[in-house]
Amino acid sequence: MERVREVVAYKHYFEDFLKKQNRKVQDKIFKVIEAIETLERVPERYLKHLVGTNGLYEAIGV
Repeated sequence: MERVREVVAYKHYFEDFLKKQNRKVQDKIFKVIEAIETLERVPERYLKHLVGTNGLYEAIGV
């Protein structure tokens, strides 16, 4: 699959969070990240645009 965008984690927070999750939850998180990177139009159930920002989104529904 071709990537249409890049997901960037802020500092160490995502890695710290991910390490605390069990394998099944980690797999779900990676599936959502893959969808975000490859889908041209990402459903709002995965991402919500933060009002007043330029290209900053909050991951939801994970």
